[in-house]
Amino acid sequence: MPQIVVDLFFVTLVLACVTLVLRAVNDAWRGHTSRGRAFAIAALTIFAWLGITTGIALSGMLTPSPDRIPPNLPVLAFTMIAMLVLTLGPVGRRMVDSLSAPKLIGFQVFRVPVELVLFMLAVNGVGPELLSFEGRNFDIITGLTAPLVAWLVWKRPNKALVIGWNVLGLALLANVLAHAVLSMPGPMQKIFVQPGPEIVAGFPYIWLPAYLVPLAAAGHVLSLRQALKPSAALVTPAKPEVAAT
Repeated sequence: MPQIVVDLFFVTLVLACVTLVLRAVNDAWRGHTSRGRAFAIAALTIFAWLGITTGIALSGMLTPSPDRIPPNLPVLAFTMIAMLVLTLGPVGRRMVDSLSAPKLIGFQVFRVPVELVLFMLAVNGVGPELLSFEGRNFDIITGLTAPLVAWLVWKRPNKALVIGWNVLGLALLANVLAHAVLSMPGPMQKIFVQPGPEIVAGFPYIWLPAYLVPLAAAGHVLSLRQALKPSAALVTPAKPEVAAT
């Protein structure tokens, strides 16, 4: 497949994920007086972050070098920390109370097209096979099983299934992240492959560590937070109070 088609498909995928997140925010604040403000803040924050990371990537500042840690690693770390703050705080609580377990689980199906992109990058010789499902990346299992697990939980709510599936999803995500970090040129490099994963330091693939990976992790954290609540209703979530912020 021509690389420009893969690039456009990836950008479309990211924008689709942005749309889903904004829809979730809109639903979470439904009936609240600050619904419009919450939606606007979420939209501005996401697009500002995508724009900032695009500019940094196009400037060449994230180009890896053998004598320094991968520059895109701090981008990933910053986004993951921000994700944890949001999902474990009041925003996350509101999302958990407004979204059902099947929705939080089914959302992870977006991992399938992500894995298809990584596979096509490897086929086109611009990305490492190591990080595709033909190498050591098994993350596609999460995406493929998401619809089935969501359906099973919808038919018969099962907290053990939700927790186990999310833990597995986080483990698979951690696996591919570890291989990506260890194969990136720099002092931390332990795996040497050609081509390397340098493409995720450029545009538009900087959005993998800057947005899609933290988004996948956020989905798991929210789903786990919901399942671990003693009074959680997995299929019919509690309606958020109008007075909540």
